[in-house]
Amino acid sequence: MADEPQFNGQLIPWPEQERESDERYTPRWVFEGLGLTFDTDPASPVAGGDCVPAAVKLTRLENGLAQPWSGLVWLNPPFSQSTAWADRFRQHGRGVFLGPVANGRWWCDLVRVADVVWHCRDFAFTHPTHAGKRSAMPLAMVGLGDEAAAAVRRLGRSGVQDGVLVVPERMARCA
Repeated sequence: MADEPQFNGQLIPWPEQERESDERYTPRWVFEGLGLTFDTDPASPVAGGDCVPAAVKLTRLENGLAQPWSGLVWLNPPFSQSTAWADRFRQHGRGVFLGPVANGRWWCDLVRVADVVWHCRDFAFTHPTHAGKRSAMPLAMVGLGDEAAAAVRRLGRSGVQDGVLVVPERMARCA
């Protein structure tokens, strides 16, 4: 059963989602396990309805990729555009990134600067259009900065989801 979005204790209906969209809503257990409130979610769903605890939510209508990001960032980017989002996240340097494990430069560059990486078994996203559907790719959470890294470690060790915590060596090469 998908988490139903709530506001002030009231259930709110799921927004409609375009059939061809690659927007996926991160399940509530992820945020409960991280135990963080984020300052910015630059890749928030257009119609809302997600459960990301963030003060500022930017959508593709505001072009969250081009807007200023501040503080602790939550990023579950459109997987179809992972490179640009991961590069921007890496440059920002503080937050939690949820994305596909990939065989690409952007992934190696991101892992190279990560404080911690949790390679987790794929999980079902929440949204009526995609509820129960899993990612077609392996997933990982990358923590940048002490607060984010501690939260990713906490979630990885919680036992709610299978995975492996990895602390990358700073000078590791990824060719």
